[in-house]
Amino acid sequence: MKTISKKMKTTLLVILGSIVSLALISYQFKEEPAKSASSKKKSEENISQEEQTVNKIKKTDLRLITVKATDKVIKQPISGRIVPKNTTQLFSEVQGKVLSQDFKLKEGISFRKGESLMRLDAKEFRLQLEAQKSAFLNILTGMMSDLKADYPNNYSNWLNYVQAYKSGESLAELPKTESNGEEYYVTSNQVYSTYYTIKALEERLTKFNIIAPYDGSVTIANTDKGTLVSPGQMLGTIINNRSYELEAAAGIEVVVKLKVGDKITFSNNQLNGSWLGTVTRISEIIDTKTQNIPVYFDIQGPNLKAGMYLEGFFVSESFENVFSIPSAMLTRDEKVLLLDNNVIRGKAVELVEFMHDSILVRGLSSDDLLIANQFNIPVEGLKISLN
Repeated sequence: MKTISKKMKTTLLVILGSIVSLALISYQFKEEPAKSASSKKKSEENISQEEQTVNKIKKTDLRLITVKATDKVIKQPISGRIVPKNTTQLFSEVQGKVLSQDFKLKEGISFRKGESLMRLDAKEFRLQLEAQKSAFLNILTGMMSDLKADYPNNYSNWLNYVQAYKSGESLAELPKTESNGEEYYVTSNQVYSTYYTIKALEERLTKFNIIAPYDGSVTIANTDKGTLVSPGQMLGTIINNRSYELEAAAGIEVVVKLKVGDKITFSNNQLNGSWLGTVTRISEIIDTKTQNIPVYFDIQGPNLKAGMYLEGFFVSESFENVFSIPSAMLTRDEKVLLLDNNVIRGKAVELVEFMHDSILVRGLSSDDLLIANQFNIPVEGLKISLN
């Protein structure tokens, strides 16, 4: 009885499995046609929407641009401020009281090269120098008898040197010795060491009179008449107002095309006229804050002042027979859309130069009608409606 019962159970399970399988197969066959029909319906709806969109495009809906061939010059702005070629800070190298004579170290005063800007009282120092010269003359006169006896061939030169000495004048160059013995004798009498000590003092005496190194003007004055100044004290600042340069800042895209000797015309919006600048040097360092590079121009002309702001344009490139189109009109495959006999056509173009909001291209024809509209669907080959 147990064996029969197991067989019956097995048979029942097999029958039940077959019934379930048939039910699933039947459901699948019913579902697949339904899905296929739904997908087909959606596709037809999409195509119908696209056709409706295409059919809605009218000529009056298009934004058309007529292009013209032109020669294009690419100008890059470049600007900067005028700075003097020479700016000199004056320091005192000696100590003395500022004299009123020839005092020109006042802000705004102009001067010429070689003029005295300021004198310091050097009376005491000058007397000390004359004392040194007198002592030196004593050394020479004390040697004359020995020079005449031992070195008669060169005695006249030494005698003439002593007789030519004049108080208050710089020492002349010493006579040249004609033998080793004569040179040893002169050296042993401290002639050379005393001579060069005096020449150093004479050089120091010139420091009491500050001479203008160039034509210019005073921009800063830190002292006045009657002031006692000390060595190392700053007296003022002067600039060369006859020779200027323009310190400009230019972007990397400009600097890579600039070279020494290039000329640029600059102007100022508050003054009439223009000034021609010539590139003299280009820095190798980029300003980390502005990402610009300093460029220096030699600049000449009237009415230039230190600190004046000038601006100009550098012609980096020029192109002939090109077309300028808005950047948005270029498709991903580097084509533009044209309206040709009421049909939208795509045309490949050659990209020449990218501007800020436009592109220079070649490959178009004058009077081509460019379509500026943006489309979400392919429209090449579409014939538009005239109504």
